[in-house]
Amino acid sequence: MNSYMSNIINEMRRTTSVQDQHSLTVEEALNLAAFNGCKILGGRSGLQNRCKHITILETPEGIGWLTGGEFLLTAGYAFKDREDKKKSMILDAYRRGVSAVAVKKDRYFGEISVKLIEDANKYGIPLIEIPYNVVYTETISSFYDMLFYRKNEYILSLNNIYEKLLDLSFENKDIDGIINSLSNLSNANVFLFDRYLNQITYNIIDASSYNKLSYKSPFNKKSAPVIKDIKNYCVNQEANGAYISVYPIMRGNRPIAYMYIVNNTALDKLAQSSIEYGISILTMKLDINHARSFSQAGLNKTLVEIMLNNKELPEEFYENVEKDLGWNAEGSIVGLCIKIHVKKNIDMDSCKNSVYSVLNNILGTSNYLSKDKKSEVFVFLKIDIPYYLEEIISEILEGLKAYEDIYLVSLGVSNTYNSIKSIEKMYDESYLAALFSHHDSIYFSSLDTIKLLYPLKDDNEIHEYYNRTIKKIEKYDEAHGTNLMETMECYFRYNLNKKTAADKLFIHVETLRYRLSRIEEITGYSINETEGIFALQMGLKLKNLIKIK
Repeated sequence: MNSYMSNIINEMRRTTSVQDQHSLTVEEALNLAAFNGCKILGGRSGLQNRCKHITILETPEGIGWLTGGEFLLTAGYAFKDREDKKKSMILDAYRRGVSAVAVKKDRYFGEISVKLIEDANKYGIPLIEIPYNVVYTETISSFYDMLFYRKNEYILSLNNIYEKLLDLSFENKDIDGIINSLSNLSNANVFLFDRYLNQITYNIIDASSYNKLSYKSPFNKKSAPVIKDIKNYCVNQEANGAYISVYPIMRGNRPIAYMYIVNNTALDKLAQSSIEYGISILTMKLDINHARSFSQAGLNKTLVEIMLNNKELPEEFYENVEKDLGWNAEGSIVGLCIKIHVKKNIDMDSCKNSVYSVLNNILGTSNYLSKDKKSEVFVFLKIDIPYYLEEIISEILEGLKAYEDIYLVSLGVSNTYNSIKSIEKMYDESYLAALFSHHDSIYFSSLDTIKLLYPLKDDNEIHEYYNRTIKKIEKYDEAHGTNLMETMECYFRYNLNKKTAADKLFIHVETLRYRLSRIEEITGYSINETEGIFALQMGLKLKNLIKIK
């Protein structure tokens, strides 16, 4: 860590010789007392041109020797009896990168023509008339005094940032703390998004700037549409009177997060240095968090697997697990099953990683046990006060809503138990509840019929009943490529309302009737009679019950 930060600081000192901080604008130079009485004749659009030097020009060939960024002073002697050079003065200065041209009044230059003023406006080079009594040595001295002061001011500010960044690296702040510090260092509104462009955290210095973008970017849990348009690196891009900067935070060749900055004014070079090198600290923190989370998840999964697959573990084992998690003796333990329903062509591992990210933000990284299957994430946690459970469930669902463009979730909640020793029951109950959840949360205790049947899940008669009903439809769908099972589940879900079910399935009502008729033929149970409806609904419940394992 020490050598890592030393490298960052050394790199900053090596690369922050920024031209903007080693020069003055034309406007800043003209505000010096030595330029009192000056008159701008043309080229006002170039008042922000940067001046690295102030130079006296009194030889005809002098413009050809310039290297760019000069503020030219001339009494016009270089152009005496050289009308051709005089006419092309502004064009020649433009070609050499000159920042401004100041001509002494009533000396050798003579009248400043309309064409020279037009050229000054055309090429954006301020053409300035200075009084006869301006002393060159005073103007040159005051220019370099101000430039020296500017350089010292910049160095002091930069050193102050170095110290604060160094302190930041050793303060062991969390992600929120780092973003707050970077925001204050750069005097900018800073937002951090994950790789899916969902907001993680932010710090606002001045609300007026991001309010300018509220028409397309409200900065809520759904993220900002504007950042989806600007995923590549950019600095000070104008948008509706505000300035946007986007910094992808990379791990290898892929972005793991995005820093988004919006301000009323453009970020200066000092602020950019703060942001860019602060991102190095943030990246290191994200990497550490990722490694910790990965290690903790691996340990958690191993513990859960041991407890699920070993029936004869000593009591001390369970006690030590709870002790290592920091769980108090008070309260109760509950199991959650978060079942993921992917909507887009995104790999399931990425979806599960985002679920863990939400869980870590809400529960912390070491206060719960977890494991995952193909499309499920199981969580086991301690609830000290009963009503906290509903709050936690609500927070988890709210956090996962940020990803609803990618996937939906069904969340099942087990009964509560006094010891992690009951983990198998929590696992089964939460999984079963998730199977009956329609993209929301459902508690196992609310599953009336299933709750009664659960103890019989391994009974042979239960399996035979399932085989006589639902299994026949599953085999038919598999053999013929049909979707009778989906049709029947939808029909029951919408209380036998044919029109609503047909609309949800995007089929005609007559097509629905045909499919229901096929179900009757295959199973032998009439979907128009109470006994047949009960048999098929019970078969569906048993299907989910049996497939827990």
